[in-house]
Amino acid sequence: MALTLQILLPFFGGLACIPAARLGRNAERWVALASLLIPLMVLGLTCLGGDPGRWIAQYRVAWAPSLGIDVIFALDGLSALLLAVSLVLGAVSVVISWQVHERSGLFHAALCWTVAASNGVFLSFDLLVFAFFWEGMLVPSFLLIALWGHGKREAAAIKFLVFNAVAGLGLLAAVFYLGATGRPVSFDAFVLQGRHLAPITQVWLLLGFALAFLVKLPVPPLHAWLPDAHTQAPTAGSILLAGLLLKTGAYGLFRFPAMLFPNGFLALAPYGLALGGFGAVYGATLACAQTDAKRLVAYTSVAHMSIVLMGICGGRHFAMTGAAVQMIAHAFSASALFLLIGMVYDRVGTRDLRKLGGLQQTAPRFAAAFALFFSAALAMPGTANFLGESLVITGMFQGNWIFAAVALVSLLIAVVYATRLLIAIIFGAPGPAAVTQDLSLGELAPIVVLAAGTILFGLFPQLLILPLATAVDAAVASLDAVRP
Repeated sequence: MALTLQILLPFFGGLACIPAARLGRNAERWVALASLLIPLMVLGLTCLGGDPGRWIAQYRVAWAPSLGIDVIFALDGLSALLLAVSLVLGAVSVVISWQVHERSGLFHAALCWTVAASNGVFLSFDLLVFAFFWEGMLVPSFLLIALWGHGKREAAAIKFLVFNAVAGLGLLAAVFYLGATGRPVSFDAFVLQGRHLAPITQVWLLLGFALAFLVKLPVPPLHAWLPDAHTQAPTAGSILLAGLLLKTGAYGLFRFPAMLFPNGFLALAPYGLALGGFGAVYGATLACAQTDAKRLVAYTSVAHMSIVLMGICGGRHFAMTGAAVQMIAHAFSASALFLLIGMVYDRVGTRDLRKLGGLQQTAPRFAAAFALFFSAALAMPGTANFLGESLVITGMFQGNWIFAAVALVSLLIAVVYATRLLIAIIFGAPGPAAVTQDLSLGELAPIVVLAAGTILFGLFPQLLILPLATAVDAAVASLDAVRP
């Protein structure tokens, strides 16, 4: 039951937050925090006492056997790391939202439900249950943007919902076809893995899966919802979008195409590489032109997640390892940047880079934190981002040097936007909206947690590479089995 607790505790904890808000004394916040930290401890114990082989733990129960639907949860190193990121970022979102008082119970419920649904995505291997959690993520995320966002929040929330709901129809159609065409009817991914499908059928089914995953990732031209959603979302919403929801798209692309459609994957991989290369350069270029700090970081996410797509589509051990590492690294660095920008906005009421500046003079702790995470966004050595992107580029050189060169170009452009951010926020004379109140000790706590993940995994890469090895090996083996 340790795996089910990763979903049930955040879900029921979210339900409990609504009446807890009436008790006062921040009861709903403590309930939300407990419902996220307890499963994190359970996850740690499960990993320590689990099977050291392919799967750390598995759970299976018949739900509707006459319809071929089971609840199948399985935990490997990739799932475990993403679950840990999900729960840590959820807890960080609760801590940094301590001053949210408007409909506080529902706010914390939406945070917990977003984490619960994402955890379901990372654990589910019955494809219909996976699709249920996939669609379930949209509702609480929509609420976070629409009810607690800024500016044109309703429009941004609707755009987010429409893009992802429509793309999810492709996933549902592919899942229904895949499960219903076998005898007996089954949505069990482990059973479907052994089903021999014609290559053209695999291509069409993979396109259905990929549509949902690429929109959530997202890569151009399917990214239009992301900048608006990030810009208008509350800080906690931006953290969960960047650190969690985008990773569900990357996880889906990593986990299921190679497992279920290896021939289709190899057929479409060159197009995925081209799309990822375009997205990396496009996102980085647009980031250079932004004056809103939050929108700038949103476009950097497009660029970095496009590199993840390139790593997955590279299909080689180094490239796929780098893609998995980059999922984790980006979750920490992007979440931290959105957190810091949110703190700046709370102090001065603007995110306009033309009005900020001089942090090194007026708020040195702020300046140091920004410098660290700008360095991570730039993939400087010593950060987990450097590890992920260097592995992806190494894998690209093993396959096609042209795509490796494209990835390197995107990193060169990253120097431009990272330098621009450093100059606009940290250096120079304080602007008309300069921050004069430095980070307090309470505000430093979540930043230190995110910094620890960025630096620890950068300096000790085996802490990430070893847990990811079984998932990477399984994906590469599935592709090598059908590779010419």
